[in-house]
Amino acid sequence: MGKRAKAFEIKHAMVLETLVFETVGVPPTEIEFQYRDLKRWGYDLIAGRRDGHPSHFLAEVEDRRRAGDRYQAEGESFEVDAVLDTLPRGTRLTGSIETVDGTAWLALSLTEAEDGRPLARVPAAELLLYYLSKHGLSALVGALENVGRLTELVRARGQVGRAQPYERLPAGFRHFLREARSLERELGSGRVTMAYFGENKDRKRRYRVSWVVPTLALFELNRAEKMDQILDALN
Repeated sequence: MGKRAKAFEIKHAMVLETLVFETVGVPPTEIEFQYRDLKRWGYDLIAGRRDGHPSHFLAEVEDRRRAGDRYQAEGESFEVDAVLDTLPRGTRLTGSIETVDGTAWLALSLTEAEDGRPLARVPAAELLLYYLSKHGLSALVGALENVGRLTELVRARGQVGRAQPYERLPAGFRHFLREARSLERELGSGRVTMAYFGENKDRKRRYRVSWVVPTLALFELNRAEKMDQILDALN
């Protein structure tokens, strides 16, 4: 058999036997966060003035902003009146994912705030990498492949080959699918695919898994921790 024919045979077996589970729904477009989430992401919430107007805005914790500070950032001027330790009374912290020219941004707002201006827009992938690493979620960090309104998580090991049917999956891989699908249904949208190729000569399992989840869910620490545990169970 020639190389091209062999390559086609492997591709044919892999594509036909890859397991695909989808929850076809609309991912959440907005989610409510808590004050503690800002701290987890490395931000202080500040009341002050932006370009001379009363406003709320964010500053990185490591900048150690204090009352009376004045500074410039991204073409705007900022004055710090107070670094807040809670959300202003009557407000809610909401976030949504916006995409601009192929790049996803997390847009944060304080609803019902007097100034009504967005708090910040930060690169979603950059913030995810920082905050997931900070909290030791190494399986998620390693699997992070691309970030938009949906995020693709990929975990793979070894050379591809003929994918095995569901009934021949190791127990741990079936457990992964059950947990991933359960979370997918809870989130209302998602897609998980698995191609398990068996063991190599060193008895290491070969596989490729792709898991697509709503990006906003990854910014909730309890769900991110659960996803990390589910991914980490693959070995």
